[in-house]
Amino acid sequence: MELIKRKRLLENYRSRQRGTYGQLTASTIDIHVYLTHTYEDSGIYSNAYYEPYDDNYNEEYKLKREDINIPTKFNPAIDGRHPLMGIGRYNQSPNRVNGIMDDRYLNSVSSYVLDEEGNPKYTPGLNMSNDINRTFNGVIYENDEEVKYVIGGFPNSNGGWKDGTGISFITKFNMVAKDLKSDSLYMETYFSHNMGGLRTVRNGDLGPNTSLYALYKEEALLNMVEPPKVRNRVFISRGGEDIFERHAIMSEIKTRNDIDEYRDGYF
Repeated sequence: MELIKRKRLLENYRSRQRGTYGQLTASTIDIHVYLTHTYEDSGIYSNAYYEPYDDNYNEEYKLKREDINIPTKFNPAIDGRHPLMGIGRYNQSPNRVNGIMDDRYLNSVSSYVLDEEGNPKYTPGLNMSNDINRTFNGVIYENDEEVKYVIGGFPNSNGGWKDGTGISFITKFNMVAKDLKSDSLYMETYFSHNMGGLRTVRNGDLGPNTSLYALYKEEALLNMVEPPKVRNRVFISRGGEDIFERHAIMSEIKTRNDIDEYRDGYF
């Protein structure tokens, strides 16, 4: 980023009175900065759809199967799009993430019923989600030692939890820890989540989250895109001009173009 330095003469704002001589009399100085942004973009980018190799393809520029190198171990993150790999071969294997946290999500699955001591009751199978047709947030089971619940799961045909979906939590009632930052107490909670990875086609209950489009530019318009041009012009409002004003600002003029553009045509 270019740094532009300018000198400003402040003689018109200094006091000439006895006792305050040389001190600035203005509390504020208005500075107007004019920024213009111009660009030219004649290039056109498009998405190319992925079409795997087809032996029955008879159009122009047909590849020969024997001319295509087949990777020994295909990795879509390294090999990219490959003509001999079907669209389903680009799905990544799911990974399971496990960890320990506090019980901040436990209240979101509790029912509206309280026990005799005022504690919320947990009803297994009760969906506490805002949209029970699309998401399952609820308790799976509860005993004297722990409660298992799911956040962000999928409901099955009966309205219950579809096994393996969402993030599952297990909160231990007898394992109380202390937050060192807030000094608050919480029950240790173990969570487990099945990360689906990148998917180009549906994998079970997980829909596709990426595509195999290729971004390309039309060859007829190559090298026709220019970078943006930014012009900065700084102007300071003054009450009048000092006799040294023009001499001071001449030190900022470096080229002939500066004479034309300085302060929006000052000269």
